[in-house]
Amino acid sequence: MKCASMDAVPAESSLLDCVKFSIVGQKQPYNVFISSNSLLLMDYHCHLSTEEVYGYLGGRWDHNKSTLHVKNVFPCSLNNPTDQMECTLLQNKIRELIAQQDMTVIGWYHSHPTSSPRPSQHDVVCQSVHQQHMRSLDGRIDPCLGVIVSPFRGQSPISDMQLFCVMHTNDARPVPMHLEYTCVWDSNISPELATEMRAMSILYAHQETGVKFDQHWRNNINLFTKMTESLKQKTPKDVS
Repeated sequence: MKCASMDAVPAESSLLDCVKFSIVGQKQPYNVFISSNSLLLMDYHCHLSTEEVYGYLGGRWDHNKSTLHVKNVFPCSLNNPTDQMECTLLQNKIRELIAQQDMTVIGWYHSHPTSSPRPSQHDVVCQSVHQQHMRSLDGRIDPCLGVIVSPFRGQSPISDMQLFCVMHTNDARPVPMHLEYTCVWDSNISPELATEMRAMSILYAHQETGVKFDQHWRNNINLFTKMTESLKQKTPKDVS
């Protein structure tokens, strides 16, 4: 996968509804399991910038059980998001990290900071392309998961999140399909995850688009408190 090409912040009216498989008389084609630390890191990353951010999902696909396991996420945290050389170097580094952890790339995520987690037409096209790139050695097209996180939309401090894939109709039109998932709770926040979160915080704090967490959000709470409330939902229960 290449570094995602982010479109401008999409207008709410341009976003597309994801269709449930039950509406078209089908069952979800595979089960999705996501580790709680993966959910935590995605949500944290998406809180750090007022512009869209993105990253990749590492895990394993069990063809025999039709099960997709998201084990880890790999944020594309760039000093200069428009620098193609930096982007390419980071992409190569992420590919190496995923291989070192005995995983493969099984999807991608990005944020819609203040709009709905429904996909834009651009998102649907990107997802369709990614799915076509997931062809295995025996010719099968393995699943590719798309995730959209909306941290600053609505009244609730809890981020909205949408999982989706793309199904092509008889006329080859790509349709975004809603995917359900199950959270697999990690026992703790690993030292490596805590270190990565601290490094990301420092990086985005020095960027013009970095979120100023002491600023007011709504309901008499600031952005830091809002983020904390959202992250609590993904934090292992034995972590205070």
